[in-house]
Amino acid sequence: MKTTALALVFAGVGALNPLKARRSVAKYSDKAVPADATTKALEAAIQAPNHFLSEPWRFYTAGPETKAKLCGLNEEKRKAAEGVPEWLVVTCASEHDLSEKLGLEDHAACACAIQNFMLSLAGEGIGSKWMTGALGAAPEDVMAAVGAPAGEKLMGAIWYGYPAKDLAEDAKAPPRKKGLDGVLTAC
Repeated sequence: MKTTALALVFAGVGALNPLKARRSVAKYSDKAVPADATTKALEAAIQAPNHFLSEPWRFYTAGPETKAKLCGLNEEKRKAAEGVPEWLVVTCASEHDLSEKLGLEDHAACACAIQNFMLSLAGEGIGSKWMTGALGAAPEDVMAAVGAPAGEKLMGAIWYGYPAKDLAEDAKAPPRKKGLDGVLTAC
């Protein structure tokens, strides 16, 4: 029997295949996320590829006071935000302008780190949702709430916790508008 690369990558990660199980989760249970699951996910995040080992990602875990600040940034979304067990705010600390080649590489590295974080959580049955603008708050307000220094750029807020409905490998993915044929060019 042939072992696939995907099976090797996720061996020991958990019972679920995180690539199949990860979906954006907005409703969570009251079950607490173990600190070691968050640490493991952050360790996975910093394994993301990054040009010249720039390690441009910065992570801000939100304690109760910071969560209250973040929830208060948009009164219309307060109730939903208050139902989220854990928050992680991710920024990009690049010494390059994000419109330049190396800045774009740092931005991409941060996105890879976020995906690694979320896949690690999914492997443990923990749901997540990455929001780049869904808080409905100005990026500088989110940055101020977590105490991020000037010069960092907001990558987004990650909500995470055990989902109200368990993650499953057979969960139906949202239909893709273009499909593989719409995005793949043979040349």
